[in-house]
Amino acid sequence: MNRFLFILLLIMSTVDNLYSQKSTKFLADEIFLEIQRKSINPEGKSTLYSEYLKTLKSKKHNSETRAELTSRLFTFYQRQGLYSNFNKAFGKHKNELIKNSILSQLWKVKALEIGGKYIRMLEASKTLLESSENNGSNTDKSDAYRMMALSKMYSNQKDSALYYSNMALNFAKRSDSKEAVALTFRDLSNIYAHFDMIGKSTSTLLKLNTEAQRLKDDDLLCWTNLKIAERTFTVNSFGESRTYYRKSLNIADKNNFRVYKVQIYTGLAEVSLAEDQLNQAIGNITKGYKFINEKEESIYGLKLKLVHSKYLIEEGYFSEAMALLDEVLESYNEMDSKEGKGNTYHLIGRTHFKSKKWADAKQSFITSKRFLLNYPQSIYRIMNYKFLGQVNAKQKGFEKAYENIKTYQKLIDDHSSLSSSKAINELTQMYSRELREYRIKEQERVINDQVKEKELLALKGQKQMSTIVLISIILISTIIIVLFYLRQLKINQTNKEVEMSQTLLRTQMNPHFIFNAMSVIQSSLYENNPAKSSKFLVSFSRLIRLILENSPKEFITLETEIEILEKYLKTQKLRFENRFDYQINVPETLVFKKVLIPPMITQPFVENAIEHGQLNTIENGQITINIVEKEEMLYVEVSDNGVGITESTKKKNPLSEHKSMAMDITNQRVSILNKKYKSKARIAISNLTEEKHSGTRVEIFLPLLTENLNFDSE
Repeated sequence: MNRFLFILLLIMSTVDNLYSQKSTKFLADEIFLEIQRKSINPEGKSTLYSEYLKTLKSKKHNSETRAELTSRLFTFYQRQGLYSNFNKAFGKHKNELIKNSILSQLWKVKALEIGGKYIRMLEASKTLLESSENNGSNTDKSDAYRMMALSKMYSNQKDSALYYSNMALNFAKRSDSKEAVALTFRDLSNIYAHFDMIGKSTSTLLKLNTEAQRLKDDDLLCWTNLKIAERTFTVNSFGESRTYYRKSLNIADKNNFRVYKVQIYTGLAEVSLAEDQLNQAIGNITKGYKFINEKEESIYGLKLKLVHSKYLIEEGYFSEAMALLDEVLESYNEMDSKEGKGNTYHLIGRTHFKSKKWADAKQSFITSKRFLLNYPQSIYRIMNYKFLGQVNAKQKGFEKAYENIKTYQKLIDDHSSLSSSKAINELTQMYSRELREYRIKEQERVINDQVKEKELLALKGQKQMSTIVLISIILISTIIIVLFYLRQLKINQTNKEVEMSQTLLRTQMNPHFIFNAMSVIQSSLYENNPAKSSKFLVSFSRLIRLILENSPKEFITLETEIEILEKYLKTQKLRFENRFDYQINVPETLVFKKVLIPPMITQPFVENAIEHGQLNTIENGQITINIVEKEEMLYVEVSDNGVGITESTKKKNPLSEHKSMAMDITNQRVSILNKKYKSKARIAISNLTEEKHSGTRVEIFLPLLTENLNFDSE
């Protein structure tokens, strides 16, 4: 009884603290909204900072409220891209933040990020992470892990950045802040883009876009459409990019999001320049200038000016371009932005190049390359090598020119996003179809909600609740919750054991397959055929990358499994000099429904067909893989026209132990699937005889599962 009372008091204390924190934040929100309202006078001149100072001087508010107000001022400057204003305000008012608080440490990290001091940011992020883990809420922990992830991103440590992003997402989902999840996905999409993972970045943004629609958050919706447009532009998908810029513009117009309008018109101008539509480009640039406050230098305004200078260079207005670039460079020097200075020097180099000032152009490109050293995916950094190659060629430095062009070609080849426009195109088109379906369902939900609301209004007058009934319900609910909790503990323990078994079997499959594949490489090298060995190694490396990425997963999409099989069979055909052929038949409906399948479940049987069916020796060897929906299950059939089971067992085969191991592991995987999903999955192997041909047929029945795209599945 005493223990129960102690827990109850602890819960009440926690709730009281949370309520107090929320009250302070809600009060700060209301006060800052009032500051923003007063800061816009009829002439349109912003006096936000002076209104903030008036509020502080009034001394009406306690230290917690003043700290929250100061945090909102910093947030405003950060989101508006007013970095000079932020740096001044942070220098003067950082002491308003309660000393050594998590909020104070968080803004210290953000200030270092804005200032481009990434090494110090990494150290400050570690301190913030330690403080939040000791005494922070789930929201604070999520913020700390986000900052840690961004610090690792700027240090170009991909694995650490993605790890801390996932940690941030886990705590964000457990917090009571809707903004925490959105901020985590925003940063995650930027981290993916930084490491040239444009497909994953776009996929994350598309999911966030759907969530923004569900929450009816126009600011988030405008931002996600804007970023999707930027990602599709990166992979030269100009039509899709323009579509998403216009979607973002519609939302910005409706809500008068001036800062987004500057970015949107900058992006639309970039698209027009890429398509050599100069009249449209200058039209969008002119529209963008209308939303710039010349008295407050924003990074988004500077980016618009850089695009304007690109237009002037294309039109041959070199002196005007240089004047504009000198102005932009001065602003970036004040901000100490290495990326901004690197981009500006590149365009200065282009201006000199067009003017045939080879020495000046060369020096500008070299300076740009130095500033962009820590931005490996920057297109300006890559283009520096192309122009340096051309400049060196003009100066008769052909050896240096060759080295520059060689480096440029390597960077282009490594820049996978430049060759992935088709995949991104398909991704955004698929999302458009899903969005139409979502809107239809949303309309149905609204209608259902209206019906339910009428029913609730009809029952509103019937107040039949009493104290005794309420207490009874609480007692019964408590008993049910305790019983459910105990039962859930047992279920979770069982699931963990099954999951560990499943993971172990999948990791056993990996070494088994790689062992067989390495024997292929060994035999190829013994033939002393460098061309064949090189071609095989390239094909094998791509296959291994796919396997290592997907084999740890419990399920993968059917499309990914087909891709692995295709690459595996192509590699084997290359090994046996096309002595056999194969065919994979899958209905498009299964791929469209995103049917899931255990990774590499079919590979051992395909391998057996080649090795034990002796398709490498018989004439016109053929493997056929059929995947269909049958008996409300996923049916996989692997058949071949090899020697058959009977003939295969007569001959001694040094790989028989591997065959047995693969079969045993696969049977165990199927058994675990049945236990976990209560399905009737099974495997059947039989001889196949058709006229003069013999062979083997393997039939696999698996549970029919599909992928659910939501945050919880991340």
